[in-house]
Amino acid sequence: MGLLDIITGEMLLVPGVEAYDSGRDSVELRVGGKAFAHIHRPDRIDVRLPQDVKENVLARGIASRSPEPHDREGWVSMKLGKNSDLPALTRLLHQSYRFTSSLL
Repeated sequence: MGLLDIITGEMLLVPGVEAYDSGRDSVELRVGGKAFAHIHRPDRIDVRLPQDVKENVLARGIASRSPEPHDREGWVSMKLGKNSDLPALTRLLHQSYRFTSSLL
């Protein structure tokens, strides 16, 4: 089982999280019908974050900006590798989930 499968499986344990197959090796994680993460196999996750968290992860080099208009909506893109920090990724996904839930 790969890192993206582990992350997806863990997030599906969170109440209200649903996964939608977006095709082309992509899975969209949603809460209340609203996307909070896109998992792109084999090595990328896009997450929607509150502005302050987004700017923090960009400044720390953890993520890169998404193209407009997604950038304005708080989306960032994270490239994953063999040494990816699973606990940190999971925390960001949970922040994304909480942020998106608050918009419902």
